[in-house]
Formats: sequence, structure tokens, C-alpha cells
Amino acid sequence: MHPVLRRVIMLFLLFIALSSKAQQYVIIKGQVWDLSGNELVGAHAYNNTRHYGTFTDIDGIFFMVVVPGDSLRVSMIGFKPYKMRIPTRLNANSYKLDLTLLADTILLKVAEIKPYPATYAELKREFVKLKVPEEKILPKIIMPSDPTLNQYANPGGGILLPGPIGLLYNAFSKEAKELKKMNVILAQNSLREQLLSIVSRNTLEKKFGFKTDDEIDEMMKSCGITSEYLNQTREYIVIQKLMRCAGNKGIKP
Repeated sequence: MHPVLRRVIMLFLLFIALSSKAQQYVIIKGQVWDLSGNELVGAHAYNNTRHYGTFTDIDGIFFMVVVPGDSLRVSMIGFKPYKMRIPTRLNANSYKLDLTLLADTILLKVAEIKPYPATYAELKREFVKLKVPEEKILPKIIMPSDPTLNQYANPGGGILLPGPIGLLYNAFSKEAKELKKMNVILAQNSLREQLLSIVSRNTLEKKFGFKTDDEIDEMMKSCGITSEYLNQTREYIVIQKLMRCAGNKGIKP
């Protein structure tokens, strides 16, 4: 007899025996995945309330007899354990439970040193793509003439004119605009790296289909992913938001 069939028959007989008592028993058929949609073989499902457990088979499936209100823990080396309490108000005798475990290992990224932007043309293209509100005001501002600029030039950049003229120049000059645009680029790169520290680039490509930085940035914008949100939200909630907002590609039903 096939081992899986033998185990199902044993669980069924155990379920019949336990059903003769007054207490309600439920058969749970669980299937365990990782974030990339692969079945986890050998994951440990344990009933913390009644102190017995089992392991998932080659398809990532386990069977367990539980009582409503029991505490269930599913764990595997290299993944964060999943804990849940079986709902007390269950009407049926069997239920299916799909679980996704999150990786709990630190993967060191390969150090890759390269100039960014690589060329002046790339830098110029990034600047042109960005728009700042101050650009609408520039045509209305009368800037100081060259002699004045030379007299009050600041070696560190900008000018040292006293009063509002210096403030206007340092706020709306070409150097100030370029600095603001570069700060926007750096902030977007930092936000992207913050998200990639929670969900790897490989997972975003395999599960959601986002291959380039621009696609990831557009997804974060449409899903409302901000640095504040990532700092104040638990990792599994961030992943659940991505599952709802970006789709569920690559995961088997």
C-alpha cells in the first residue's frame, strides 16, 4: 500500500475513533509553500496544545487531527515559523489550509562597484525626466548679473549674497535644481533597496514579473509603498499588501 494512502487511512480511523467522544475533532489538510511558490518538503506541523505533530510530504502537504481552539505551529529550518489558533466556530469536519513561510536567513549581496550614472548622457536623461515645482518660477526671477556673481562667488557652490537674493539664487539656481533632482533619485534608490531587503529582486521577478528598477518603482508608487510604511509595518504585512496589490503570479491555487 502506498505510504501516503496508508497515512490517510490511519488518520481517518483515528478521526472516527475520536469522533465518538463529545469533543469536536477536525481534520486539517495543510500545504506549505515558500514565497517563490515552491512546495516545502519536510516542514514540521506541531499541535502545541496536544503535543503531537507531523511533517509535510514531497508535495508540501500534511494531515493533522485537531480540536477547535488548538494552537498550531508550522516551522522549517531557514524559515520563520507560522503560528495560528484553530478557530473555535467550525462547522465542517475537514478543512484545507495553505501556508506561506517567509525566509529567515541573511543573504549577503554580491559587492558590485560601478559608477552611477555611467555616462553623462545617462545622468542628463535622469535629470530631464524629473520635474520640480520651482522650475515654473524661474522665468519670473531676475538673477544677479555676472559681475555680481563673480564678486560674491562661494567656493563651495552658490553665492554669498546677503538677504533674500542669496536665498533665491541658492534655491532656484542650476546647481540647486541638479542637487534636488539627485536627492530625489537617491531617495528612490534608497526606498527600492529598503523593499528589496524584505522581498528579494528574484522573488519580485519570479512571482510578480517585475524585472527592472523602473517596474519596481512604478509598483511601489501604485501600491503606496513608502519609507515610512516600510519602517512602521511588519514584513509579513508588507508581503500581504504586495500579494493583494501586485497580483499573485507564480503561486499555485
